[in-house]
Amino acid sequence: MSAHPPEHDTQRELERHALRNVRGLVDKMESIEQTDRRTQRRLVAWVLAGVLAAACMVGYFMWHSSIPSGKPVVIDPARLPPIQPGPK
Repeated sequence: MSAHPPEHDTQRELERHALRNVRGLVDKMESIEQTDRRTQRRLVAWVLAGVLAAACMVGYFMWHSSIPSGKPVVIDPARLPPIQPGPK
């Protein structure tokens, strides 16, 4: 007597083939997810670097514009326009 009928062996071989296909798909999905995570990290790093660079530039220009130019501003009261009276 044979231990397993031929149909049973064929069925087991088909099941094994299907399981290998599923395992291959799972491996492919995991590698795609890993690549996506890496890409997202790079994107976040570039965005943060851009925001940091923009903030540094804005801070520099604000600091640079607040420095006095060296010439004092002189206001001569004789040259001011006359004060208009308020409402009566």
